[in-house]
Amino acid sequence: MTFFKSLFLLSFTAIIFSCSNDDEAFKFNTESLYQTTWEGIELVTDGDEIIRTINVVMQFFTTDSGQYILKEEGYSTGIYEFKYSIEGKIMDIKDGPLFSKRTLLDFSKDRIVLEAIGSYKVTLTLTRKY
Repeated sequence: MTFFKSLFLLSFTAIIFSCSNDDEAFKFNTESLYQTTWEGIELVTDGDEIIRTINVVMQFFTTDSGQYILKEEGYSTGIYEFKYSIEGKIMDIKDGPLFSKRTLLDFSKDRIVLEAIGSYKVTLTLTRKY
């Protein structure tokens, strides 16, 4: 009977310690974004006033390039190729209308929130699609 109790305890311990938090393994870096697709909105605000709302789809093809699609009411849809880099909590989007250095506000395997500050506050909120 003691053998079975020990075997059960050992098996239970192995199962508990083999489980991990996926968010801990998913870091904010170019390798985690490699070949993923995200969609969401970019809000341009002045205080509490929303100036613009832009629908965004971003595809990260490599660890330093991708493309994004911008859709905004009253404007034609645009498709832009871009280069990017990540250093710490800063993502630098180098091309197209989304170009800027953005500070990471929130990140998990399924959500990214980035913010740029200029004349207006620009918040890009993306949800992982693939």
